Amino acid sequence: MKIIVLGGTGFLGAKTVDALRQFPQVEVLVASRRGPLVVDLSKPETFPALLPADVIIDLTDGTRSQPDALASWCLQNGKTLLEATSDAETVRRLVQAARQSAGPGRVVVGAGIFTGVSNLMAHAVADEAGEGASLSWAVASSPFSGAGKGTIALMVDAAARKAVRTVNGRREESTLSAGPTLDFAGTKRPSLRMSLAEAEMLPLSTKASSIETFFAPKPGLLVTAFTLIPAFLLQARWFRAALELYFTVLRRFVLRSVPSSVQMVARAEKNGRVFERHTSSNDGMEAAAFAIAAMAEGVAKAPLVPGLRFIDEVLQFESVVARVNEVAGRPVYDAPHGRLLTAAPGARDSAA
Repeated sequence: MKIIVLGGTGFLGAKTVDALRQFPQVEVLVASRRGPLVVDLSKPETFPALLPADVIIDLTDGTRSQPDALASWCLQNGKTLLEATSDAETVRRLVQAARQSAGPGRVVVGAGIFTGVSNLMAHAVADEAGEGASLSWAVASSPFSGAGKGTIALMVDAAARKAVRTVNGRREESTLSAGPTLDFAGTKRPSLRMSLAEAEMLPLSTKASSIETFFAPKPGLLVTAFTLIPAFLLQARWFRAALELYFTVLRRFVLRSVPSSVQMVARAEKNGRVFERHTSSNDGMEAAAFAIAAMAEGVAKAPLVPGLRFIDEVLQFESVVARVNEVAGRPVYDAPHGRLLTAAPGARDSAA
């Protein structure tokens, strides 16, 4: 199985390449603008270098290097692209362009931890609750420690965009705002309603009728910090550039070697029955890298259905998490089995 990684020398990319090399029968190659395998997302004439790949993984910075031309090329040339962007605008654009494509290639969107494992666990509880359920998903993580430049750019841009939720099948948008206090396996955290790619994907991949997504930053004081920033400043390019610079310096000199733990919870409710799943990882970037590697292996083995698909339409939560932990030889993901709860008054205000 030959897998080619674009962006394989970046912060997450290098970790993903290392993870892929632990999977048996996987040959991994790194492509970049500087070679030795030369591929430039802005130059489609370089894309034929990707023809030998069984799966192409895009780990370039989706907020700065748009994958649209690569996705179109893969669809036209019968190749499989595993797209790892968590940028909501990029996801929306790819869906509009390729969701109805007849192929012969395929684009699978949602590789990593969030997006990625997030979609898988949300889909799992939505299926358990049944069609028409109310679905929520939330993540708790530091947006900046243990992260690369692409992650920082993504979070800054997300703060400036509209948050999306689905209410009884209807799309609603709002500015960044404080969300509810959420319960992450017994730990309460304040949250934000902000632009998250899962909010664009889950209405199309699940049968839930109402969907909300939340981000609970660590430390919780960041909720207050973000919501106090005037909206007009977040819309200003110079201000976002200044934020990126500040957090990049912070990451490089203060938080460079500090991994960011990640906790996620998905909850689906229908007819008074509540289904819930939790997962946690001590190092979110390592967990993302192993998830991408396991997803690439799984996608390569799955039947090729042409067009654009979401990761939770191709793979399942339990199998991906189990495969990651098996190859790593330790619990990269702590993912207890899902549980059925009894709905209680006010439950939707206190837990995701």
